Amino acid sequence: MAQKKLKNIAVMAALVFVALIYIIPIVIIFTNSFMPQGEIARNYGAEYDFFDHRLRGRTHYAEYRLIPGNATFEQYGALLFKTPVYLDSFMNSLELALPIVLMQAAVGPLAAYGFTAWKFRYKEMLYCVYIIVMVLPFQATLVSNYIMADRLGILDTRLSVILPWGFGPFAVFVVRQCMKGVPYSVFEAAQIDGAGHIRRFVHVALPLSKAGVAALAILTFADAWSMVEQPMVFLKDASMEPLSVILYRIGQENIGLVFAASVFYMLPAAWVFLYGQEHLERGVRLSALR
Repeated sequence: MAQKKLKNIAVMAALVFVALIYIIPIVIIFTNSFMPQGEIARNYGAEYDFFDHRLRGRTHYAEYRLIPGNATFEQYGALLFKTPVYLDSFMNSLELALPIVLMQAAVGPLAAYGFTAWKFRYKEMLYCVYIIVMVLPFQATLVSNYIMADRLGILDTRLSVILPWGFGPFAVFVVRQCMKGVPYSVFEAAQIDGAGHIRRFVHVALPLSKAGVAALAILTFADAWSMVEQPMVFLKDASMEPLSVILYRIGQENIGLVFAASVFYMLPAAWVFLYGQEHLERGVRLSALR
């Protein structure tokens, strides 16, 4: 009994340690967002180069401070009122992420219903192709997506980012895993009652898979909100770049704005996760059980 208790304590201590590894950087970003510009410049403005002895005495290591010396809203004021590019890029992120979420939430369940309720030849083979495409890295499909966007005339528009992601196979995989939990006899009973595929999808498959659709929406938003490669490749106009790309440039121009910009950058994703945590856990659990 004592050995089991010690084992539980050790597991709990390990979990707390891992949690702190993830939490401490977020806490530092939040508290340092109230740090004045001068203090940030002193703490993070220069780093000592170990191999360059000529810089000895003129530079120093970056000092990560948890509590600012003088708390102020200077960073937030400069970010919101003196950096218009930030608000523009924030709206660009929403204009990219929200359509992607809506498209995947609409297309994914439809395709998942076809792979679940329909019986046709080579269904499993076609689904296997979906899985292979899903596990491919972005770089593997970059050239083909770029060529297709160029031929469709949507290059350097938001559609060049939204369309490939909106029809991504990940949505089909997540929702299908949930729909597989619906007994096929339920679809057959609905068919006997005279329900066509549309009614079976709307009144049977979709309500019983709403946890998977909710989990899909949350995961897709988090992924689309933090995308970097796609906007950098397909969007040449800097005025359309999302916040995930602009954030790096803000840090280059003014290191004092990095912390406040990072806090605002985390808020939408954090709110979505906290608001939909129950749906996410249930959807992932159902998907994993199938």
